[in-house]
Amino acid sequence: MDTIVAESTSPVSAGAVGIVRLSGENALPLALRVFSSKEIASPDSVEPRKMILGMLRTDTLMDKAFCFYCKAPLSFTGEDVVEIQTHGGRAVIRSLIRTLVSFGARPALPGEFSKRAYLNGKLTLDAAEGIADLISARSEAEAMQAYRLLSGDLAKGIYASEERLTLALANLEVALDYPEELLEDTDTTCLGIVKSVLSDLKLLLAHSRDGKKIREGITVAIAGLPNAGKSSLLNALLKDERAIVTDIPGTTRDTLYETLEINGTPVNLVDTAGLRDTEDLIEKIGVAKAKDAINGADLVLLLEDGSVPQTKEEKELFLSLKNKKHIVVQSKSDAARYPREEADLCISSKTGENLGALLDRILADTGAKALADTAVLTRERHVFAVKKAVDALQCAVDNFFSVSPDCTAVDLRTACRALASITGDDVTEEVYEKIFSEFCVGK
Repeated sequence: MDTIVAESTSPVSAGAVGIVRLSGENALPLALRVFSSKEIASPDSVEPRKMILGMLRTDTLMDKAFCFYCKAPLSFTGEDVVEIQTHGGRAVIRSLIRTLVSFGARPALPGEFSKRAYLNGKLTLDAAEGIADLISARSEAEAMQAYRLLSGDLAKGIYASEERLTLALANLEVALDYPEELLEDTDTTCLGIVKSVLSDLKLLLAHSRDGKKIREGITVAIAGLPNAGKSSLLNALLKDERAIVTDIPGTTRDTLYETLEINGTPVNLVDTAGLRDTEDLIEKIGVAKAKDAINGADLVLLLEDGSVPQTKEEKELFLSLKNKKHIVVQSKSDAARYPREEADLCISSKTGENLGALLDRILADTGAKALADTAVLTRERHVFAVKKAVDALQCAVDNFFSVSPDCTAVDLRTACRALASITGDDVTEEVYEKIFSEFCVGK
C-alpha cells in the first residue's frame, strides 16, 4: 500500500500541539526528509517507540518538533507508522502535510488509518467503530460504552457464541454421518447449545434498548398543576435561570427541553405547562404539548405543592400516572404545611433540599445506574445483525425435530454469518468501506 499522511489533531483550530501521522512502507524515509535530530544518523538508527526531539524543516518554515516511530507490525495500522508532533499552528501543519505530499505521500481518506488497522488484523470492525464512537461521544456514559466496544467486550461475546454454534454444527455433522448412532445424545447436545446461545443473544438484544438512552439521553418530564414549582425545579437542577418563574398560574405555556448530565448519563429534562382546564387558546396548546411530553417520557416527575392543600385535580393527576413510571415529588418543602402521603421525596428548589437524592432516584428508576456497568448494543448495524441471528436460531429451535439436520445446519450457519458481520469476519467490502468513510480524516 502507498504511504498516507493526515493530521491527527483537530483540523478546525490552532492548538498547543499538532500531530501529523504517516503510515506505510515509506513512512520513516519520508518523515526523515523533513525531520532531523542528533540522535538519528540514518533510518536504521531510529529507535522504535521512542520520542525523539529534533528540528522540523518544511518547504517554507522551521520548527522544533518530536518524532515517534512504530515499526511494523507493532503499530496501530500494522504498517510502519510515524507521528510528528509540532506546535499546533495551522500554518505549520499545512506546510508539513503539503511538503510530505510533495515528497510522495498521499493525503489519507476519512478513516483510512483505522481501515488499514482492520485490514491488517489489528482491529475487529466493531472495535474500529468504537474508536469513531469514542471521538464523537457527548457524555461520559456514551464514551464508556464506546470504550467497551473498542476494547473488545462485544467481540468477546460474539466469538464465544460463534464457537458454541460451531460446536453445535459439528454435532449435526455427526447426526448426518451416523444417523443411527448417538442420535439422541447428539440432538440433546446440539439443541441445548442452540437454546443457550439464543437466550444470550435475546438478552443482548433486550439491552440494546438502553443503547438509545446512552446516545440520546433519558427523557424526564416535569409535570404538575400550575405553580407546583416545575420551572423552579428545572432552574435549580440546571443551576441556571432557563425557565421564567412567576406567581402567575400558567406562566409556562410551552415545553422547554434542557439536557443535564448526571453521573455521566445525559438526562433530557422537559419543563411542561401546568395541567389544568383552561379557555386560553395558547395555554390549551401548551397543556396538549405537556401531555404529549408525559406520554413520551421515560420517567415523569409529578410535582405536588406542599404549601397548599391537595385538590381534586391533583389527586386525579396522580391517579392518571399509575401506569406510567413516575416519582411523586412534594415541592416547596421549605414552606410545606400540607404534606402529601404519596410523595416519594420532599424537595426545595429554593434551598436545594434533597435535590441530590432526586437525581439519584432518577438514575435508579430509569435504570441509568446499570447502564454504566453493562455493555450494550449502541449501533444499529450490530442490532440488525443480532436480530438476524436470533431469528435464524429461533427457527432452528422451533423446527429442530420436524426437519432434517441439514436444514437446521443452514439456520445455524445463517446465525454465524450474521454474528461474524459484527466483527468484520464476514462482511462485504461495500459495508466496511461505508463504515470507514464516516470516520474523520486522521483516524
